Amino acid sequence: MTSLEGLFLAAYITAPADPAGEDAFFDAVAELGLSGLEFALAPAGTRTLEPAWIRQHVRPDWDLVVSLVPSMMIALGRNPLYGMASSDETHRREALADVARARDLARALADEYGTRRVAAIEVHSAPGPRGGSRSAFERSLTEILDWDLAGAELLVEHCDAYVPDQTPAKGFFRLADEIATVQSFGLPPDVLGMSLNWGRSAIEGHGPDLALEHVAAVTEAGLLRAYIFSGATGEDTAWGPAWTDMHIPSRGPDPALAASAASLLGPDEIADTVKALADVPRIGLKTAARPRDADVATHLAVVTATLTQIARARATE
Repeated sequence: MTSLEGLFLAAYITAPADPAGEDAFFDAVAELGLSGLEFALAPAGTRTLEPAWIRQHVRPDWDLVVSLVPSMMIALGRNPLYGMASSDETHRREALADVARARDLARALADEYGTRRVAAIEVHSAPGPRGGSRSAFERSLTEILDWDLAGAELLVEHCDAYVPDQTPAKGFFRLADEIATVQSFGLPPDVLGMSLNWGRSAIEGHGPDLALEHVAAVTEAGLLRAYIFSGATGEDTAWGPAWTDMHIPSRGPDPALAASAASLLGPDEIADTVKALADVPRIGLKTAARPRDADVATHLAVVTATLTQIARARATE
């Protein structure tokens, strides 16, 4: 199999829902030769955040990119004013408390292993222009940058922006606004940078073209520190309605990808994007398997097929 060294996987997205299947999937992923995981900051009390679970199922040599999305989306479901950019101070501080949990995880892992384990923490401009402001987002970033993050980079991950007359998946701030906010701090990108997700750009643009435009904008700004491949589609599929952020896999000839033939992401799009990424330090994959109750081998085959597409594209550069 093509070497997957240097790639990251959001294993929490692909893993089966049942605990035994989840454990088995993480254990199988540990044998793929990846460099790390995009790791979920799930709600407090989730078993995958327990030190004993991490010791058993997360390789000690893996770098972790901690994503706030799992906790953020649950919180936004309860209250649409939640977020680091919220104009409501109570809900802005609620979001900061979740980032503090990511900080505490980074520090606890660094203390236990004697080295940095969390390479980056991804944060977001929720709730966007509908209930938020750039000034509130700047205040939140200012506070976080004063914390001890145990060597982790702080990355603003762009999600689909709010576009008038278009139903958003997330609907946060425009990429240009996020770039301007990050640039206003004047910090090196390995302190405060940005990350992008192919599928979220495609959802915002209702097509594949915006993904490359986003790469060009963040690369030109010198801020791109992580890039995550995730599919999107304008059709209703087993992953959900059109333009939802449900991480449909790429399309391709591998039998494991037969169900995702409607995906806008395929080998050509991956190759074009990898070429545009230049020397971004982290490239990853976030993809979900269907049916949800498929066995571990099926889930593993889906991620392996798309990871191989990415690895092959990188090998030609």
